[in-house]
Amino acid sequence: MKSFKDYLEVKILEDELHRLERKLNSQKDVSRRKVLRNRIYEVKADLGWVLMDQREYREALKLYRSLPWGSFGEVKCNGLARALTEMGLYGEARQLLEEGLRRYPDSYPLWINMAALYEAMGSYFDALECLDEALFCFPEDDSVALYNKALVLMRIGSYGDAQEILDELLERSPEDPKILTQRGYLSLEMGYPHEAIGYYQRAMEAWQEDPTLDEGISIYSGLCSVYMDLGMKKEALEIALEGLKRFPNEDPVIYHNVGAVFFEMGWRKDAIEVLKKGIEKFPEDEEMKMLLKEIEDDLDDSDSDGKTPFLGALLLVLLLFKRIRKR
Repeated sequence: MKSFKDYLEVKILEDELHRLERKLNSQKDVSRRKVLRNRIYEVKADLGWVLMDQREYREALKLYRSLPWGSFGEVKCNGLARALTEMGLYGEARQLLEEGLRRYPDSYPLWINMAALYEAMGSYFDALECLDEALFCFPEDDSVALYNKALVLMRIGSYGDAQEILDELLERSPEDPKILTQRGYLSLEMGYPHEAIGYYQRAMEAWQEDPTLDEGISIYSGLCSVYMDLGMKKEALEIALEGLKRFPNEDPVIYHNVGAVFFEMGWRKDAIEVLKKGIEKFPEDEEMKMLLKEIEDDLDDSDSDGKTPFLGALLLVLLLFKRIRKR
């Protein structure tokens, strides 16, 4: 469910785009038409990026494809590559980014996009090299590259280096929910769940002031996981159900959270029911299918008394696996 802020942001840009297009159609002066066209391209690029933040990748792809290569080449390449990567079209995204970096070798956003592609493909060391290239471009604001580098470092288990970066970013932006969320994840991975709760709760407070989709899902999932890790089942259940109510159609991890907590509470049939509903909405989610199968098999085992050690470990691992988010 999109927030009112998300809806409003898209509507403002769409209205501006339509207004400019109408003005262009009635404008006869050549120089003014050129100015209007450039402004239209700028608004299309902005709208495309906002749509991707809301996971409307195909609509964003259409907008970026309409931009000219000549005057908007770097912007077009960056937007197209992000959309293709998010859609899982890695080959097309890589080909596009390689061509873009040949044209714009000092492009900070293109190096970041290439790093995101490599990370999505599991090539973490290549991703780190691309992020270092981005930082070599000496951007005025290097926070995106540093943040993404911290996430990749966490992926490969370099927790100390990741902590150093995230702590530096928190000194710059102490109430950034995205950074607080990942700092909470890092604390839990390093074995400090009580510290993790503090970061997640701070992230929730900051996020509620300016809610966005991906950060919200990450925070709800993270809090659910840390409560589970500490055996705080009541709190885990509350946050999982609240997340499901708030994001019923946006991400399979929300159903996974509820199913995992139901299972931990001993409500296996309820866990199976909610996981089946999740799979109906997200039929490509393999982790949820795996958990559902294990719970169904375990339910059929008449000798099973309480949850098996394997299932207890499995549901927590899957919750942890789903918690890193990039955007």
